[in-house]
Amino acid sequence: MVLLVAILMVMLLVSTLAVGTIHQNTTLFNLPHLERLDLAFNDFTNSHLPSEIGRFSNSLTHLNISKCGFVGQVPTDITFLRKLVSLDLSSNSFGVGLEPRVFNNLLQNSTHLRVLSLAYVNLSLVLPTYLNISSTLKSLDLRSTHLQGKLPQNIFNLQYMENLQLSENYITGQLPKVNASANIPLKHLHLSSNDLSGDIPFSIGHLESLETLIISYCGFMGPLPKSMVNLRHLTTIDLSSNMLNGTLPSWLFTLPSLEIIDLSNNKFHGSLPLEMFNHQSLKKLSLGNNQMVGKIDVLDHVPTLQTFQKLTSLTVLDLSLNNFTGHWELETLLLNLRNLISFDLSYSGLYVMTYNANGYINPDFRYLALRSCKLTVFPESLRAMKDLWYLDLSSNAIRGHIPDWVGEIGGNELGYLNLSHNFIEGLPQLRWYGLRQLHLQSNKIQGPFPPSICNMSILTTLVMSNNRFGGVIPHCVGNISSNLNMMDLGNNHFHGTIPNAYEHCGELAGLILNQNQLEGEVSSSLLKCQYLEVLNLENNLLNGTFPGWLGDLPFLKILDLNLNNFHGPIETSSTRKVPFPCLQVLDLSHNGFVSHLPQKYFQSFNAMKNVVKNREKPSYLSINGLHYSMNVDMKGVEQSFPQIFVHCTILDLSNNRFEGEIPDIICSLKALIVLDLSHNSLIGRIPHALGNLLEIESLDLSCNQLAGEIPKSLADLRFLEFLNLSQNHLAGRIPIGKQFNTFEENSFGGNPRLCGLPLPEKCEHPYKPPVKVDGDPESEFTWIVFMLGYGCGTLVGLVMGYLMLSTGRPMWLSAIVDATENMIKTRYMYIGK
Repeated sequence: MVLLVAILMVMLLVSTLAVGTIHQNTTLFNLPHLERLDLAFNDFTNSHLPSEIGRFSNSLTHLNISKCGFVGQVPTDITFLRKLVSLDLSSNSFGVGLEPRVFNNLLQNSTHLRVLSLAYVNLSLVLPTYLNISSTLKSLDLRSTHLQGKLPQNIFNLQYMENLQLSENYITGQLPKVNASANIPLKHLHLSSNDLSGDIPFSIGHLESLETLIISYCGFMGPLPKSMVNLRHLTTIDLSSNMLNGTLPSWLFTLPSLEIIDLSNNKFHGSLPLEMFNHQSLKKLSLGNNQMVGKIDVLDHVPTLQTFQKLTSLTVLDLSLNNFTGHWELETLLLNLRNLISFDLSYSGLYVMTYNANGYINPDFRYLALRSCKLTVFPESLRAMKDLWYLDLSSNAIRGHIPDWVGEIGGNELGYLNLSHNFIEGLPQLRWYGLRQLHLQSNKIQGPFPPSICNMSILTTLVMSNNRFGGVIPHCVGNISSNLNMMDLGNNHFHGTIPNAYEHCGELAGLILNQNQLEGEVSSSLLKCQYLEVLNLENNLLNGTFPGWLGDLPFLKILDLNLNNFHGPIETSSTRKVPFPCLQVLDLSHNGFVSHLPQKYFQSFNAMKNVVKNREKPSYLSINGLHYSMNVDMKGVEQSFPQIFVHCTILDLSNNRFEGEIPDIICSLKALIVLDLSHNSLIGRIPHALGNLLEIESLDLSCNQLAGEIPKSLADLRFLEFLNLSQNHLAGRIPIGKQFNTFEENSFGGNPRLCGLPLPEKCEHPYKPPVKVDGDPESEFTWIVFMLGYGCGTLVGLVMGYLMLSTGRPMWLSAIVDATENMIKTRYMYIGK
């Protein structure tokens, strides 16, 4: 009777989706004979696992408290559950932590434990050496637990272990060797997304019971060890995203149980082995992004088609990003691979042809990617793909208007469509109301903004740039703004004002409207786009004063307003104490801004102050997987950057009417890579503290009214590749050293009082006296001191000369003069040596 009540209590908790906190005095802990407790998928958010759980020490065998929202450290009392056979604490969003002592005692005390799942539990303090124990465990899941360090040497030799999941951690070093005589029962090994390195050990072939091997996204190198031919039970092998090389071994395709092979994103080379085409049980073959070569023809009159006919179970085929040659008839291939649901030949080197004949197509076909396959028309076979979700025909040679039937491909199932970089001129009626990403950029499409796009309510990415769209941007874009992450309508012929339609743009991260003919002021509705990171409005006809209220957008990284008609001083109008805290790129060039440089904003540009070190892997700014590109005036010319480095920092205020001196606060922007203040009316000296911008690569102060000497600190900028100080009033010697020795004459021209290399004007004296700068009180003071010293010296000289003449060169004065002359000669002789 007691056991029945316990079971009913547990069933009640699971079925009613409990919410709140498990109190210590709950009747649940008064069930001394409780054996199984399953609280998974309940909502105990931000509550702690009660220590009273230890009361079940004499009865509980199965405990599942996964996905409940618990937080805090797992109580020590859990180690009292000595009869546990299965424990699942997984997926509590890192809110739960396990101390090393508790983890160690849990494994040692629970001598009956067979299954332990701690996925997403914080084990950052636990060393992998704690796994180095003799255990009864059959299944251990430590995915994404922040585990770090090297694996123990006996990890693959545990007597009962069948399932080992250690993916998504910080495990380092090489894979330990496998004991050849241990008869290891390990069936499933998951080590992906770690920091492992070295070769895959030859001894891995001793894991003869292995069915699943997933060690992707690590740093493994070298060829596949031939000992893997012993893994006769292997059904899945995923070694993708490593640095493996060598030819694709033929023995791999002789493993009788193998169904899934993923070797993509490696460095394999050579041709496809013939054994591959005889593997009838193969369901997935992914070899994308390698260096494979060889001729593969798939035509109805070519014998190699017969080999594809044997791959009857194949559902996924990816040969993209390789260097194959040959011609493939799409319909012929699809007709023979009748179970295929995903097919990717993008950038494979293969020439895909379509003869527009209706044939059998798997009705479950979902994914088709034929980027850069030299297609000239839309394949008729697309009509039969009623459940198609992903279609990419970009970077081909498709011309003219899209046929009307294309607008119905996939029906409401189509979620991704990329027709970019073709020669398409017109669109049909678009009926893809379930579409999430639409890429039409770099075509020749004409006409107004397609109104049917406004009905795509779950659209997240819309890219229509580099076309010939015209008219106004309709107000109905507000209908799609609630889910939209990226909207790029740049380089078209849109005119009118930016619609005041972004009231519900809570997800918008990128808005690109550059190179159109938009006019008026920047729409204030953009203030609702609190997650906006990129705003590019360059090269339009926009006017008004600087929209300082954009400083209230907390995540804005790139603001490009260049080549517009903005005017007036740049004044702070943000309500934030620190406006633009994340801004990395600010381009206000080619406008009509006046007055002084905006010092208050410079103080708040925190992202331009913080230098990011240890940039081991280059990463680029992207939104929804789409890399952001922009044009930058750098190194004297406008350059197009198809990708922007995620830590790139640029400040371009050139070609305006700014005046006054360059403020010292600008020198605190130490992360700057590009600084352009050229073509303004700036006066005064170049700040010596500009030498603190140690990351800078391009510095342009040309065409101003700057005076004084060039600070010697600029010669210490080791990354400086471009410098333009021309057309100013600079004077004195050009500093020598490091990068300065590489600059040519045009970097300094138009400064008549400059001398030294690379200019032809030689400096007359080793050191010139400081040059007076208009309005510089320090220079004026120095000049006064110089004149006073000159006057006093003249007077003393006249008096001493009179004494010498009248007294006949007195001995005391003669001795002073001789000693002074001898000291000067000695010093110059020493310098000469």
